[in-house]
Amino acid sequence: MLITKDVNRISSLLKNEQGSVIAYPTETFYGLGALISDHAAIERIISIKGREAAKGMIVLACDMDMVYLLADMDTPQRDLLKQFWPGPLSAVLRSRKGIDPLLAPNGKVALRISPDATALSLIREAGPITSTSANLSGRPASRSTEDIKAQNIDIDAILDSGITPGGKPSTLIDLTVWPPTCLREVAIPFETILDAL
Repeated sequence: MLITKDVNRISSLLKNEQGSVIAYPTETFYGLGALISDHAAIERIISIKGREAAKGMIVLACDMDMVYLLADMDTPQRDLLKQFWPGPLSAVLRSRKGIDPLLAPNGKVALRISPDATALSLIREAGPITSTSANLSGRPASRSTEDIKAQNIDIDAILDSGITPGGKPSTLIDLTVWPPTCLREVAIPFETILDAL
């Protein structure tokens, strides 16, 4: 397994080796990443994580321009998300055509822009990637390369950024309805989001 701090090497692996799955740092824990255009790699992540991953994974974008390519968004949705992105808020939006149905069940895709500089650098180089915690089902989330190796996860590479801060996962809201509804209230209180409307 390749372990490197070189974003370009990881990006090249994802783009040139079909089915590649990597671990990369976020602002909380390490995530499992595959290009969202790589169906074989997405299926690998589901196999690694178990059935829970098939419920739909969050997709990370690097900026609002990339989000527009992945989902339909009106002005109120955009204005709300700009107040919280980059940050620990994931939003379900209507997906554009061509998104893998494993990532966009029922025509909806969950998106987030991470504030982690390494993750953003990777996404700018490689394109939008999947985000689900880098751990086996039922095991703790990984904060380091050592944590990932200890679980013997079947991946191709780790983008090593040292120890991540840990903390709470992102709050998840549904923006396909208005006003939004809360699907998972964790890092950001839903009341804070409603106050921002």
